[in-house]
Amino acid sequence: MAVFGSFDNLSYPHLVLALLAAVVVHVVGTCTYRLHFHHLAKYPGPFWARLSVWPSYLQTVQGNRHVWLYELHQKYGPIVRYRPDAVVMNTPEAYRAIFGPNSNVKKTESYYRVWPHNINFINTWNVTNIEAHSRKRRVLNQAFSGRALRGAEPHIHTNVDRWLQLIKEKIVAGTEWTKSLNMAYEANYLVFEILGDLCFGKSFDMKEPGSDTKNIPDLMGSFLQLMHPIAYSPMAEWWLWMKPRGLDWLLTFAIPEDLKKWQMFVKNNLSERTKVEQQLVKSGKGEGAARKDFFHYLFDAKDPATGKAGYELNELYAVCEALTIAGSDTTAIVTAAMTFYLGCDPRIQDKLTTEIRRVFSSYDEIASGAKLQSCKYLKAVITETLRMAPPVPADLAREVMPGGSTVEGHFFPEDTKVSTCLYSLSYKPDVYEKPFVFRPERWLTDKEDPDSDPAEKVALADSGFCAFFTGNRGCVGMNMAWMEMKIVSAKLIYTFELSQDAADSVGGGSPSKPPGYQDPRVYQLFDAFVAMRDGPMVEFKLRA
Repeated sequence: MAVFGSFDNLSYPHLVLALLAAVVVHVVGTCTYRLHFHHLAKYPGPFWARLSVWPSYLQTVQGNRHVWLYELHQKYGPIVRYRPDAVVMNTPEAYRAIFGPNSNVKKTESYYRVWPHNINFINTWNVTNIEAHSRKRRVLNQAFSGRALRGAEPHIHTNVDRWLQLIKEKIVAGTEWTKSLNMAYEANYLVFEILGDLCFGKSFDMKEPGSDTKNIPDLMGSFLQLMHPIAYSPMAEWWLWMKPRGLDWLLTFAIPEDLKKWQMFVKNNLSERTKVEQQLVKSGKGEGAARKDFFHYLFDAKDPATGKAGYELNELYAVCEALTIAGSDTTAIVTAAMTFYLGCDPRIQDKLTTEIRRVFSSYDEIASGAKLQSCKYLKAVITETLRMAPPVPADLAREVMPGGSTVEGHFFPEDTKVSTCLYSLSYKPDVYEKPFVFRPERWLTDKEDPDSDPAEKVALADSGFCAFFTGNRGCVGMNMAWMEMKIVSAKLIYTFELSQDAADSVGGGSPSKPPGYQDPRVYQLFDAFVAMRDGPMVEFKLRA
């Protein structure tokens, strides 16, 4: 006898109606809970975003996530619920509480675990386990020690010098100026070359005329634009479930042919570089004969905490590939964005040129050291560029760990997603006065520069600076990036006067574009975890 009755007497229409009723009850119940009883219900945000992840996902697909979050802060205030399970907070204090070393927050599983090719390609960027990250980070730090940076510097100079020579060769016959160059591409070529040199032991020859590797940055951009929305999508959990159940295998056949070539290129170069290090060890020639690049310092590295081997080869390959992609973005974005802003404001360009030409008596003098460190206006220009063009413009996926987390007096229980949008913080008007104006002087005190600000305003600006993140997840290559950006910028400005192409405004905003992209004096970014960009078109003239 059936305890709860029988379905035998129900007709098909009745079953359909019953199913529809159950769906309606579930949807209404879920909506009611999310709007009124969820632990984030008290925080403001768009109606549909509080009900569903779809508004956030659609903005991510369009590359507008950073601008959308900025507009939400303008409307709803410093804390916004932008999806049912997540809030974004926009103060320097919240940023440091969430990302600082004492936070009870970790990388979001459902976002970062989407990215690896397979379980063997886990690196310091996509690993979510804190203990595993600490081990990988301890080993990786050895590639960015003071000794390692000194070893890397000659490779930077070699590539920068050749890059500038190629720009000289583009000067149009009978004129003083080069043809217009798209600096998003030119900067990519340079920085990929540097990272290739440091990670693989050889450059890609990407900057050379007629190179067949010039499409690699676009391939990487396309890959990011594909995977970033998937990792933030409603199907991210499904994607994770499918990865070990055949999805990874299927994707090896689905990826574009050019991306396959990139992966094979990486594999072959790393294999060759491995043989060189192995032969060096066998020969007993010692440290003096080694090529001082990232691979050298990581190949036989030991975990300083345990004394055990640092990376297996699969891990090492994943790290080198990640360093090439992630490491290229900061300097490439800064180089392109800086040429945009210097082209917009000849006063700033002249002031920067004066400093560099005063400190260095010749081009060959430009190198890391006390003289380059003394170029305070150069550092201010780079810092202001990083503020206005943050390499990672939107929010970083973070979730609260067991025990919960209190941020600026707000308690968030385990699994709550909480973050800061770096673009929003970088343009916060009560931290940066006139935030849409490029003004390097905001990073210098009035004792250093008569056009600058009181020390307390500079300290406030510093508190909101977030280009390299903070805490134990902060950028491991920050010192390398600063050295690289300073050398590239100083040599470029020492050598060339630059001017934006008056007939081609690509790179800047336009009144015809959507809100958030309309200011012609702001370099435009699009979010794909790192910032996608195009332009500016710049002409170069040799300085006397």
